[in-house]
Amino acid sequence: MHWMWWPALGGLVIGLGGLVEPRALGAGYDVIDQLPTGRAGPGLILGILTVKTAIWALSLGSGTSGGVLAPVFMIGGALGAWEGMLFPRAIPGFWAILGLAAVVGGVMRSPLTGVVFTLELTHARPAMLPLAIASTAASALSALVLKRSVLTEKIARRGLHLTREYSTDPLETFFVREVMQPVEHGRLLVAHETATHTRIGALHGSAGALHPVVDAEGALVGVTTRRRLADATAAAAADAGPPVVHAATAECRPAVHPDQTLRQIAHLFAETGLTSAPVVDPATRRPAGVITLRHLLSARLYDFTEEHHRERVLPRRAVVG
Repeated sequence: MHWMWWPALGGLVIGLGGLVEPRALGAGYDVIDQLPTGRAGPGLILGILTVKTAIWALSLGSGTSGGVLAPVFMIGGALGAWEGMLFPRAIPGFWAILGLAAVVGGVMRSPLTGVVFTLELTHARPAMLPLAIASTAASALSALVLKRSVLTEKIARRGLHLTREYSTDPLETFFVREVMQPVEHGRLLVAHETATHTRIGALHGSAGALHPVVDAEGALVGVTTRRRLADATAAAAADAGPPVVHAATAECRPAVHPDQTLRQIAHLFAETGLTSAPVVDPATRRPAGVITLRHLLSARLYDFTEEHHRERVLPRRAVVG
């Protein structure tokens, strides 16, 4: 069906629902007043629970604008009042106010909102503990079963991305020292060496992989790559070739520390456009390793594996014959 007909279909459903139960139309404040106080009869309870739920869901589903708060109050109160017809009787309206708090807390994903709104309507402060239990349980069930709440569903259907719930960024829980590639002492390049005397073939990694360049005391002075060393050697006018430090890029390659979080490194890469950086000891300035974008992704992969692919092998139990 073309989207042009959706509002017309929603209006038709609302009209038919109004013929069946006229009290389901309008703001419904009189109905909200009757349900929590226990003055609603079975006809009103079942009519609101079925008709109001149907016309509210279909009218919102048709794409038209509509309220959320008052219909949720009516549906929640009617659901609780219907449960009160089956469960043991406590005080007038007790189950209705529990249903109201539970539905508000579940729809809005906010348990305290359900409790506070119900207390403002009924002033039933002695029932605060049951209200908190009902609203929290409904909110937890909504978070486990539904991808989004009613309040954010229409926004998500417009193509806007919404996070499902609060979560910890795995880049915030890992440190650089845990994922970096350590640099062996024998793989360090000394600044006063010449490019022609450096064994470029002995350097591991791709042509663009970083290799720290250190001075005579072992402090970092820059980084270079196999490609830069090869270009420097090819461009050398003398047999000795230029020093390795000429192929280093210390001025455009910031160094990071082992105790920094991967989230800080991700921000650094985003600001500078880099995909790798040397890791140095902040006290001695000696290189400890190299971190790349691949290492950041490995932390994400570890978090994904922990969440979705964990398997636990149960020990076999001895069979007693």
